[in-house]
Amino acid sequence: MGMMLAALNQGAQLDQIEKMMDLQERWEHREAEKAFNDALAAFKAEAVEVLKRKTVDFTSQKGRTHYKHAELSDVVEAVGPALSRHGFAWSWKTAQEGGLIRVTCILKHRQGHSDSVSLEASSDQSGNKNSIQAIASTVTYLQRHTLKAITGVSEKGDDNDGNGADSAAEEIRDEW
Repeated sequence: MGMMLAALNQGAQLDQIEKMMDLQERWEHREAEKAFNDALAAFKAEAVEVLKRKTVDFTSQKGRTHYKHAELSDVVEAVGPALSRHGFAWSWKTAQEGGLIRVTCILKHRQGHSDSVSLEASSDQSGNKNSIQAIASTVTYLQRHTLKAITGVSEKGDDNDGNGADSAAEEIRDEW
């Protein structure tokens, strides 16, 4: 700002000052983006592990469902401290439109740059949820997945829903 005032005092025209301000803003934006990318790379170097602690096991008309996954709290506990160490904070925005729930996770860096990722889904009507619980279930699910997506982390452990993923992968390996 001091440079702008000095230019104004030396008779610079308003359009020249506006150009200088625009250049300054663009430079600051690029610097903030570089700092964001450097901090994200440092975060990724920490090899954060998100553990699958929640077991789901039920039988429905379609048959038995059994799997493990990380809850939102598991993801937050895993990524939160490392993100904070590198100058990050995150928040979510939610919206509902046309029967869909949209959750956007915004990852912000202390130098001003941010990035976001959005997912949307209909409310979770499984089980005996009332309408508010169905919305809350979907919001939590989307928060978990958007936070994982924006940070690039995945859940540790086998990702097998019982539909033969291991045998399919084995067949592919055998072909090579």
